[in-house]
Amino acid sequence: MKHTVLIFFFLFLFQISFSQNDLFDFLQGTWKMENEEIYEHWDKMNDNSMKGVSYAIEDGQTVIFEYLDLLRDNDIVVYIATVVGDNSGLGIAFTMTRSDSVFSFENQQHDFPKIITYKKESDKEIHVKISDGQNKEVSWVMKKVY
Repeated sequence: MKHTVLIFFFLFLFQISFSQNDLFDFLQGTWKMENEEIYEHWDKMNDNSMKGVSYAIEDGQTVIFEYLDLLRDNDIVVYIATVVGDNSGLGIAFTMTRSDSVFSFENQQHDFPKIITYKKESDKEIHVKISDGQNKEVSWVMKKVY
């Protein structure tokens, strides 16, 4: 009986470890905003880091408007957004506050947005929302292109 309990305990720990390493794997690839030529592309750098870029296609040209980073240090996950031509090129950090079915990142000191959420609807669809946590919010659906 002791061995059975130990085996289940270690399997449980392995499951937790595995799922934390794969926390944002679903984001890998290119996502397109519904009804717009706006995209997000994410690459996994290692188990603790992903890099992304937000861009638009305008007159056949790629126009980058934001660089993104997802970084994990133990239990702390930070989403960093660096907007081209804004904030002297410095990124704004948002700390993950929720990670069940919705991944929520907050920075209450930032003007807008204060909260960024990614909700995985399916393997091919995510719902993204930015808000001030009160009255102002903008949301959109993105479909996975590849």
